[in-house]
Amino acid sequence: MKIFRAALIAFAFLYLDTAAAADARTLGEAALRAGQLENAAEYLERAVTESPNDAAAHHLLAEVYLRQANSSGMITKMRLAGRIREHHERAAALAPDEIEYRESLLEYYALAPAAMGGGLNKARAEAAEIAKRDRVRGLAAYGRLARAAGDVEAALSKYRQAAEERPEDPRIALRLIIYLQELKRWPEAFTRLDALLARDQSVGSAWYQLGRTAVLSNTRHADGEAAFRRFFSMPREIDDPPVAAAHWRLGMLHEQQGRKQDARKEYQRALQIDPGHAEAKTALRKLD
Repeated sequence: MKIFRAALIAFAFLYLDTAAAADARTLGEAALRAGQLENAAEYLERAVTESPNDAAAHHLLAEVYLRQANSSGMITKMRLAGRIREHHERAAALAPDEIEYRESLLEYYALAPAAMGGGLNKARAEAAEIAKRDRVRGLAAYGRLARAAGDVEAALSKYRQAAEERPEDPRIALRLIIYLQELKRWPEAFTRLDALLARDQSVGSAWYQLGRTAVLSNTRHADGEAAFRRFFSMPREIDDPPVAAAHWRLGMLHEQQGRKQDARKEYQRALQIDPGHAEAKTALRKLD
């Protein structure tokens, strides 16, 4: 099955590359969905060169660089930071009413220090622009600001209010759940994940976060493994967590259960998908 899937992906890229109607952004998006970050970067770099005013291409390229940074060491993270910011800013400037682009830019500003072009003042400006366009997503944006400032109760209040006002939006629920993971508030995180999946089982990111919560809390191992397996079986969405990260997390879950050979297979699978995945490399080395 794995050989068949790999051949299918390779055929898809070959077909796209020779199809007259395919453009570099289409190729880059396909590669990103497949977790092939080097190919995605190559195609999307070409896309923004050929079409410098294509906001979607800039947004996708920033996402590729972000995923590469998240699975790399500190030197690579620092090298990519400027590129991530540049393309997020360009996407938001070209399509100012596209809230997703502003949310991505806010996230960068909230995380990056001023020396790398970030900072809370810039993040506040983005939150205000988001709130102008969508009040509920603005609540979540202000929750992110409070989180960055270390104001736990204010952040939880904003996130919970946004989730209650728009329960049908899994993105808002997942922002709260990820923050609950950070706070190690496992019961509420699991309760909200269970409720989200009871409402809509098609949200791949929710299955991933159920598995991740099981790993981080070192509980509900069977549910966590089943969640990762479900995530692997689903069609990829652009905003889903990387598949390589899911294999790495599943390997961690196996290690918690003493299943070292199963863990090794998952770390190796993560590196097959993303050869630069630093955490999987470290985990595999520790098993040897």
